[in-house]
Amino acid sequence: MSVNDHSATVSRVIRMGRMLGFCIYATAFFLPACREPKLDTGAVPAGDVYKGWFCAWVTLINTFSRDVWRSKDFLAILSGWINPLILIYLVLLIGRRLVWPRRIVAGAVVAFMFATWIYFALVPLVPLIGHVMWIVGALMILAGEVVGRGSAGAGSVETESTIS
Repeated sequence: MSVNDHSATVSRVIRMGRMLGFCIYATAFFLPACREPKLDTGAVPAGDVYKGWFCAWVTLINTFSRDVWRSKDFLAILSGWINPLILIYLVLLIGRRLVWPRRIVAGAVVAFMFATWIYFALVPLVPLIGHVMWIVGALMILAGEVVGRGSAGAGSVETESTIS
Protein backbone atom coordinates (compact mmCIF):
# COMPACT_ATOMS: atom_id res chain seq x y z
CA MET A 1 0.00 0.00 0.00
CA SER A 2 1.47 3.34 -1.01
CA VAL A 3 1.50 6.44 1.16
CA ASN A 4 -1.20 8.00 -1.04
CA ASP A 5 -3.43 4.93 -0.69
CA HIS A 6 -2.91 4.98 3.06
CA SER A 7 -3.72 8.70 3.24
CA ALA A 8 -6.88 8.22 1.17
CA THR A 9 -8.00 5.34 3.39
CA VAL A 10 -7.35 7.32 6.59
CA SER A 11 -9.17 10.30 5.11
CA ARG A 12 -12.23 8.16 4.26
CA VAL A 13 -12.28 6.59 7.72
CA ILE A 14 -12.07 10.02 9.34
CA ARG A 15 -14.91 11.37 7.19
CA MET A 16 -17.12 8.36 7.90
CA GLY A 17 -16.32 8.56 11.62
CA ARG A 18 -17.24 12.24 11.65
CA MET A 19 -20.51 11.60 9.83
CA LEU A 20 -21.42 8.77 12.20
CA GLY A 21 -20.36 10.93 15.15
CA PHE A 22 -22.56 13.78 13.93
CA CYS A 23 -25.55 11.42 13.66
CA ILE A 24 -24.95 10.16 17.21
CA TYR A 25 -24.41 13.73 18.43
CA ALA A 26 -27.65 14.98 16.85
CA THR A 27 -29.66 12.00 18.16
CA ALA A 28 -28.49 12.72 21.70
CA PHE A 29 -30.45 15.98 21.78
CA PHE A 30 -33.71 14.03 21.82
CA LEU A 31 -32.72 11.60 24.58
CA PRO A 32 -32.62 12.01 28.36
CA ALA A 33 -29.30 13.73 29.10
CA CYS A 34 -29.26 14.00 32.89
CA ARG A 35 -31.41 13.76 35.97
CA GLU A 36 -31.39 14.82 39.55
CA PRO A 37 -30.22 12.01 41.82
CA LYS A 38 -32.59 9.83 43.81
CA LEU A 39 -32.77 10.60 47.49
CA ASP A 40 -31.86 7.87 49.99
CA THR A 41 -35.35 7.76 51.52
CA GLY A 42 -36.44 4.86 49.31
CA ALA A 43 -39.99 6.19 48.83
CA VAL A 44 -38.93 9.26 46.87
CA PRO A 45 -38.98 8.81 43.09
CA ALA A 46 -36.08 9.77 40.87
CA GLY A 47 -35.53 13.47 40.32
CA ASP A 48 -36.46 15.42 37.22
CA VAL A 49 -35.04 14.17 33.92
CA TYR A 50 -33.77 16.68 31.34
CA LYS A 51 -33.50 15.97 27.63
CA GLY A 52 -30.47 17.13 25.69
CA TRP A 53 -32.27 19.88 23.75
CA PHE A 54 -33.55 21.35 27.02
CA CYS A 55 -30.06 21.38 28.56
CA ALA A 56 -28.65 23.05 25.44
CA TRP A 57 -31.40 25.68 25.41
CA VAL A 58 -31.14 26.50 29.14
CA THR A 59 -27.37 26.83 29.08
CA LEU A 60 -27.31 29.07 26.03
CA ILE A 61 -30.11 31.31 27.32
CA ASN A 62 -28.32 31.69 30.66
CA THR A 63 -25.14 32.78 28.88
CA PHE A 64 -26.45 36.32 29.16
CA SER A 65 -27.11 36.22 32.91
CA ARG A 66 -24.46 37.92 35.09
CA ASP A 67 -25.65 36.03 38.15
CA VAL A 68 -24.95 32.69 36.50
CA TRP A 69 -21.38 33.71 35.64
CA ARG A 70 -20.80 34.52 39.33
CA SER A 71 -21.83 31.07 40.52
CA LYS A 72 -20.86 27.47 39.92
CA ASP A 73 -23.50 27.47 37.19
CA PHE A 74 -20.95 29.08 34.86
CA LEU A 75 -19.67 25.51 34.35
CA ALA A 76 -23.05 24.63 32.85
CA ILE A 77 -22.77 27.62 30.52
CA LEU A 78 -19.41 26.31 29.31
CA SER A 79 -21.01 22.94 28.59
CA GLY A 80 -23.72 24.69 26.58
CA TRP A 81 -21.07 26.31 24.41
CA ILE A 82 -19.88 22.90 23.24
CA ASN A 83 -22.73 22.90 20.72
CA PRO A 84 -21.84 26.14 18.90
CA LEU A 85 -18.17 25.19 19.07
CA ILE A 86 -18.89 21.87 17.35
CA LEU A 87 -20.66 23.79 14.58
CA ILE A 88 -17.70 26.17 14.28
CA TYR A 89 -15.37 23.16 14.16
CA LEU A 90 -17.37 21.65 11.30
CA VAL A 91 -17.19 24.93 9.37
CA LEU A 92 -13.43 25.04 9.94
CA LEU A 93 -13.13 21.66 8.22
CA ILE A 94 -13.73 23.45 4.91
CA GLY A 95 -10.31 25.09 4.66
CA ARG A 96 -7.02 23.23 4.57
CA ARG A 97 -5.24 26.17 6.17
CA LEU A 98 -7.59 26.25 9.14
CA VAL A 99 -5.83 23.44 11.01
CA TRP A 100 -4.72 25.50 14.02
CA PRO A 101 -8.02 27.34 14.56
CA ARG A 102 -9.75 23.96 14.26
CA ARG A 103 -7.44 22.43 16.86
CA ILE A 104 -7.98 25.35 19.23
CA VAL A 105 -11.75 24.91 18.95
CA ALA A 106 -11.38 21.13 19.47
CA GLY A 107 -9.29 21.76 22.60
CA ALA A 108 -11.92 24.14 23.95
CA VAL A 109 -14.63 21.53 23.35
CA VAL A 110 -12.70 18.92 25.32
CA ALA A 111 -12.00 21.40 28.15
CA PHE A 112 -15.70 22.31 28.28
CA MET A 113 -16.56 18.60 28.52
CA PHE A 114 -14.54 18.48 31.74
CA ALA A 115 -16.41 21.56 32.96
CA THR A 116 -19.65 19.65 32.36
CA TRP A 117 -18.53 16.74 34.52
CA ILE A 118 -17.34 19.04 37.28
CA TYR A 119 -20.74 20.74 37.20
CA PHE A 120 -22.50 17.35 37.39
CA ALA A 121 -20.48 16.54 40.51
CA LEU A 122 -21.13 19.90 42.19
CA VAL A 123 -24.88 20.21 41.54
CA PRO A 124 -25.26 17.02 41.55
CA LEU A 125 -26.72 15.64 38.35
CA VAL A 126 -26.57 12.09 37.02
CA PRO A 127 -25.55 11.73 33.36
CA LEU A 128 -27.85 9.56 31.25
CA ILE A 129 -27.69 7.97 27.80
CA GLY A 130 -28.22 11.25 25.96
CA HIS A 131 -25.20 12.81 27.66
CA VAL A 132 -23.04 9.77 26.94
CA MET A 133 -24.08 9.78 23.27
CA TRP A 134 -23.53 13.55 23.06
CA ILE A 135 -19.96 13.17 24.34
CA VAL A 136 -19.22 10.11 22.18
CA GLY A 137 -20.59 11.84 19.08
CA ALA A 138 -18.57 14.99 19.74
CA LEU A 139 -15.39 12.97 20.31
CA MET A 140 -15.98 11.06 17.07
CA ILE A 141 -16.32 14.37 15.23
CA LEU A 142 -13.10 15.66 16.79
CA ALA A 143 -11.13 12.39 16.49
CA GLY A 144 -9.79 13.31 13.06
CA GLU A 145 -7.41 15.72 14.78
CA VAL A 146 -5.48 12.84 16.32
CA VAL A 147 -6.10 9.88 13.98
CA GLY A 148 -3.53 9.01 11.34
CA ARG A 149 -0.56 10.79 12.84
CA GLY A 150 1.90 7.95 12.28
CA SER A 151 4.90 8.33 9.95
CA ALA A 152 2.82 7.91 6.79
CA GLY A 153 -0.29 9.50 8.26
CA ALA A 154 1.23 12.70 9.59
CA GLY A 155 0.50 14.58 6.39
CA SER A 156 -2.91 13.02 5.96
CA VAL A 157 -4.39 15.04 8.80
CA GLU A 158 -3.25 18.22 7.08
CA THR A 159 -4.70 17.23 3.71
CA GLU A 160 -7.98 15.87 5.05
CA SER A 161 -10.16 18.90 5.44
CA THR A 162 -13.75 18.20 4.48
CA ILE A 163 -16.57 16.41 6.21
CA SER A 164 -17.91 14.71 3.08
